[in-house]
Amino acid sequence: MPWRRTITPDPVLLFRFSALTFNSHRIHYDRPWAMDVEGYPGLVVHGPLTTTLLVDFARDFNRGRRIVGYATQARAPLFDTAPFELRGRPTERGCECWAVTPEGTIAMSCEVDVA
Repeated sequence: MPWRRTITPDPVLLFRFSALTFNSHRIHYDRPWAMDVEGYPGLVVHGPLTTTLLVDFARDFNRGRRIVGYATQARAPLFDTAPFELRGRPTERGCECWAVTPEGTIAMSCEVDVA
């Protein structure tokens, strides 16, 4: 059975991550802009935030081991309109993890190598 964790993105998380990474793109923190100007259904979850969540998720299931590398592939956007899920499973080299939209689409995949 794969590992699972539910993430509920909210405007404060997205604003703070934007500030932390000096990302001033309004799709991450200005809902009227994201929806009315850019045409998104809500605020867009940052790709680097999703990567950080996935690598942290992998670390939690590999206690006592060191992450030595990872590779991600973004496939679909995530929005703050609903919770999304992180899933993962062990592999020979570490684990593979992925973020899943509320509709079940893989939004980002991540292969993590541990030592």
